[in-house]
Amino acid sequence: MTELGQRLKEARNDKGLSLEEIQSITKIQKRYLLAIEEGNYELLPGNFYTRAFIKNYAEAVGLHGEELLEEYASEIPKANADVPESLPPRKMRKPSAPSKSSSVSSKWSSVFPSVLVVLLIVGVAALIWYVVQSGDQKTNQNATTNQAEEQVTSDENSGSAPNSDEVSKEDDSASSDDTAQDEEAKSDDKKAKDEAEEKPAEEEEPAPEMEIKKVKSDTDHSTFDITNAEKFEVKLKASGSSWVALTGASDKNYVYESLAKGKNVTEDLSSETSATLRLGSSPAIEVFVNGEKIDIPKEPVVQNVTFNFKKAE
Repeated sequence: MTELGQRLKEARNDKGLSLEEIQSITKIQKRYLLAIEEGNYELLPGNFYTRAFIKNYAEAVGLHGEELLEEYASEIPKANADVPESLPPRKMRKPSAPSKSSSVSSKWSSVFPSVLVVLLIVGVAALIWYVVQSGDQKTNQNATTNQAEEQVTSDENSGSAPNSDEVSKEDDSASSDDTAQDEEAKSDDKKAKDEAEEKPAEEEEPAPEMEIKKVKSDTDHSTFDITNAEKFEVKLKASGSSWVALTGASDKNYVYESLAKGKNVTEDLSSETSATLRLGSSPAIEVFVNGEKIDIPKEPVVQNVTFNFKKAE
């Protein structure tokens, strides 16, 4: 076992993590992790991946990957050993023969202007027909109106129209009916207004406030219930380097990476009913839910957090 492999293994044991857990965090196969600890770099897929795997392994156990690569540069393969000196020449593609679809498109392009002219002529003819039909209908309506006026004039001259006394009586009766209806409407409006004033105004109940409550707290696992909230937003602020895994109830990975110092990540999980958060180094990460900071223990440094979200009704 190399000095680098021994250091990584000791850091992993200090955090109480197995190789299977490191594999789950970094997505690096267990056999490659074991080869790194034993210094068997020839079992890894290449020099570039060797350096990348060592860096991810180091950050998963709370070590600084870049510094570790520089410190043990003498025993780690160089990354540029896998880069080829030159690229093979590119093959030129032969021009393809015109397809049937392009031929059909070309024929349609030649026919389209003629079709457009025919459609334009048909449209103009339809417009002229509509104008003529409208003029005939208007002429017929005017003739019917003139006939009606002549009939009314004839009736008045023949004495069939009602006399002035009868018209006056009908007007007085209509006026009396209108007055009675107005008084009845005013009475109904006043009654409705009085009833509205008698009813006490209903007081609106204030909407319940959002609550984030810790319902379970073990050494390395905490559970929080989020209730009466319109959204479920998680914000992570990195004050140091740490591996972070944020997964929803739908098994969607919202965050699955090593956050560098100074990096902030905000994720909207409003569509999830719950979520789990795993921190490789809890002192290096601040967690906020809907803008409220969550109290997470700092020891041990590897912490697991569960959020149960219930949206406000």
